[in-house]
Amino acid sequence: MRSFLLGFVLFGVLLLIALSVQGGPAEEGDPTAGATYTGARSCTKCHLKQSRSWKKTKHSKAWVGLPEKYHDPAQKDDKGRACISCHTTGYGDDRGGFQDAKASKHLLGVGCESCHGPGSKHIEAGKKLVAEKRKKFNEGEPSYTILHPKTCSTCHNPHISYKAKYGEEK
Repeated sequence: MRSFLLGFVLFGVLLLIALSVQGGPAEEGDPTAGATYTGARSCTKCHLKQSRSWKKTKHSKAWVGLPEKYHDPAQKDDKGRACISCHTTGYGDDRGGFQDAKASKHLLGVGCESCHGPGSKHIEAGKKLVAEKRKKFNEGEPSYTILHPKTCSTCHNPHISYKAKYGEEK
C-alpha cells in the first residue's frame, strides 16, 4: 500500500510540474520556481527505466543530429528561432539552461527537463524523501550509504506492489 501511495504522490508531483512548465522563466506558483537545470543524467539515478527509453529516441540525439553550422545561436529557422533552442535543454532560460556546448555539455539534446522543467528542486525533494524512508527503515540505527543502486533493487522495487504480486509486503 505504501509503494502505491508513494507512486501516486510522485506521479501527481510530476504531473503538476509538467502542466505548469511553459518553457520560459518561472511564473508565480510554478513548482519549478527557483530550480535550476541539472541535465538528464541526474534524472537517470532514480528514473532508470525512463532514461533507457529516452536514450532510444531522437530527442536524446537531437544535438548530435544537428549539423555543426547550426550550433551557432545566430543561426535561425524560418520563424526566427535559434536552431539550438530546439536541440538543447533550457536554451534561453535564465535558470541555468543551455549556454554553449562546452559549458553546458550536460544539456545537449532534448532531455527530461525540456518538458518537465528544471529539476534541481525535484532532486532535492527526492533526496529528502529517501532520507526519511531510510530513517524510518533503520530507526535507531546509524544511517547508511547505498554503494550501488542495484544493492537495494535486487530485492526492492518501488515501481511494483509486492502485496499484489506475492500477497505480502517486502
